[in-house]
Amino acid sequence: MKKKIQQIIKKIDTFSKIWIISFSLVLVIIITLIDYLIQIDLGISIFYLIPILLVTWYTNRKLSFLFCFICSLAWFAAEITISRNTNLWIEEWNATVRFSFFLILSSLLSELKNAYEREKKLARIDNLTGAFNRRYFREILQEEIERFDRYHHSFTLAYFDVDNFKMVNDKFGHSRGDDLLITITETIKFSIRQTDVLSRLGGDEFAVLLLEIKGENTNMVLKRIQEELSDIIKKTKLPISFSIGAITYYQTPKSVDHAIEEVDRLMYKIKKTGKNGIQHTVKY
Repeated sequence: MKKKIQQIIKKIDTFSKIWIISFSLVLVIIITLIDYLIQIDLGISIFYLIPILLVTWYTNRKLSFLFCFICSLAWFAAEITISRNTNLWIEEWNATVRFSFFLILSSLLSELKNAYEREKKLARIDNLTGAFNRRYFREILQEEIERFDRYHHSFTLAYFDVDNFKMVNDKFGHSRGDDLLITITETIKFSIRQTDVLSRLGGDEFAVLLLEIKGENTNMVLKRIQEELSDIIKKTKLPISFSIGAITYYQTPKSVDHAIEEVDRLMYKIKKTGKNGIQHTVKY
């Protein structure tokens, strides 16, 4: 049952905001018609929470407040047509109470969503550099491997290592080393597309996932990144360089671990042969 609910939630996550709003409006209409047609008070108003909660979670606070008003108005319209109460102000009072109740629940859920998004972001981001962390990068790479199985869009996995980084920490201090890692992150981000993925895997090691890219274009991107990183060396005058291993996949990698191990081996080939270079291969 729990797995089924998770599958439903995951499916809803793929829907657009327009679809969510349209579906929620249809629900409001259906609930209102049911409330009107049964002609008795069965507490149908609680079901208005379904479209309200959907809109609150998947859109924004303003729209959720609007749906609170729409649902309260819809309940009021259905209720006064069947109510035998001669005092109309009672129904108006009930509608106001329901509107307030809907608003409170919507506000609480909105705050919960914001807290959830903050925690989710923190769980994905490396605290120092702002790049994705190793755990989340593995998830993204797994998704890309699965997507490759379906659509066969080539992608490139690159592994970056800062040569002599330990020397920077030992000679200039960890604060200078941290500043260097932040600068490297910003430089690589500037050199890749927004659709590409950058991660700090740990220490002075970074990974880049270049999506839907051909092998020949990969070489251009990697050289551009290397040139930008070389500018860091000139500006900082630090005794560092960069060893880069990369693989463009035209076939499905065996696993996330296997893909990372393959590019890691390529990167270490550079380190063993003098450092400061790019080792790129294509797998068909």
